[in-house]
Amino acid sequence: MNLLQRGLIILLVLPVLHACGAATNKSTYYAAYQQSLNDTEAAEVSDQTVKAFGDVFANLQNDQLADIVNEVYSDNFYFNDTFRTIRDKQTLTNYLQETGKTVESIDVTIDDIARSDNEVYVRWSMNMQFSVFGKAINSDSVGITHLRFNEAGEIILHQDFWDGADAFYQHLPVIGMWLRQIRGQL
Repeated sequence: MNLLQRGLIILLVLPVLHACGAATNKSTYYAAYQQSLNDTEAAEVSDQTVKAFGDVFANLQNDQLADIVNEVYSDNFYFNDTFRTIRDKQTLTNYLQETGKTVESIDVTIDDIARSDNEVYVRWSMNMQFSVFGKAINSDSVGITHLRFNEAGEIILHQDFWDGADAFYQHLPVIGMWLRQIRGQL
């Protein structure tokens, strides 16, 4: 790497590092997630009800997705997948349908369900196939989703914990190169 490239990386990374070091800088979803934890109370549900969560992601490319979202999510819910925070069914349906259209295939497998009282944590693995500027990408990732359900068995809280940079952003031109270089230096 030549001096000019190093200088450009430093110029681009310094503002990010400065922002990360600021005491008041919290992730954009932190406050919303904390507020949703305070505003909702989890009800007890069966593993079968929890598995309906997987049906949503198994059907991202299905014409019935809107009906599935309508069945699985409450009218009042909090959703964050680390990319977007969503609180209404139509926006969630549109977002998931766009995701389904953007990828060539997506397969989400529920690997484990853990509980702490009525709190539900789903460990999952995902394989996505998509193209970036004509280059075929096969991306595998893992994550955990914190779920809360209401008495009707509908999702009222959905918070994903996964590395979107590894699953998606690292495959993008320029951004991916910078992410890989930064990770390589950590």
